[in-house]
Amino acid sequence: MMLVFWIGLSVSALTLLIAAMEARSSKPCKDVNISIIAGANAMFVDKGDVRNVLDFIGGKLVGKSMKEFDLSKMEDSLESNPWVSSAELYFDNNRVLHVKVEEREPIARVFTAKGNSFYIDTTLTRLPLSEKFTPRLPVFTGFPSEKTKWKGSDSILLNQMKDISLFLAADSFWMAQIDQIDINPQKQFVMVPKVGEHTILFGDGADAAKKFRKLYAFYDEVMSKTGWNQYSTVHVGFRGQVVGTRKDAMEIRSDTTLARQLVKQMIKSQREEALKDTMHTKTVTTTRIKEQL
Repeated sequence: MMLVFWIGLSVSALTLLIAAMEARSSKPCKDVNISIIAGANAMFVDKGDVRNVLDFIGGKLVGKSMKEFDLSKMEDSLESNPWVSSAELYFDNNRVLHVKVEEREPIARVFTAKGNSFYIDTTLTRLPLSEKFTPRLPVFTGFPSEKTKWKGSDSILLNQMKDISLFLAADSFWMAQIDQIDINPQKQFVMVPKVGEHTILFGDGADAAKKFRKLYAFYDEVMSKTGWNQYSTVHVGFRGQVVGTRKDAMEIRSDTTLARQLVKQMIKSQREEALKDTMHTKTVTTTRIKEQL
């Protein structure tokens, strides 16, 4: 008898719960809250775009019964936008529909060998251009494929482009210095600097950070003394050395040992400057506190 009682009680409670949920879902939506998660280089989707998609799928949202909302379909519709990485929709206890959209963030602009252009993000997704916003990004030209999904050698090349782009984005000097990155038929990178009349033969994208350090050392040790326009090419693709070809065809070589020493000096100088800035900030802060007292 007790077992029957508890089973009956459980069924009754479940019935009441379902009835309460049904009653709540029949109530109207009170408001819509849209939030967009975007990075520094992502401004390709705005709240108006999101609202237009929601209105197209669900009609007038505020005042509409909550049970009439197909949240899954609305999420799929938002995610069909190539600039939307993910979308999440849910109602809170106040019957407010929350719409959270995460936007893709481009890391590079790519021009194909045929002249078409697109962006890529860190997942190597091909993203279209937009009339809304043109971010300042590393520019690659001569990309050999017109496909929207890549594999094999194209995938390897794109991953190297990603590594180079992320490095440039994190380094203000090189982001300012590298004007364009050409991809030659051997799928190696030839960089065009803004300062100097030389080209940088970078080789493939392997060990990108190390190559940029060697290049900086060559700039600092050699080109800063001989002049920025004395060289036609600077090749950092060789292991253990940097080769600069002067316009008179004479080569100057800088071995890895010297490059490492110069990098250490650079790091030491940067740390000393950072320490000076920190001490200055602390002094200013202490002075302001005393003035307030």
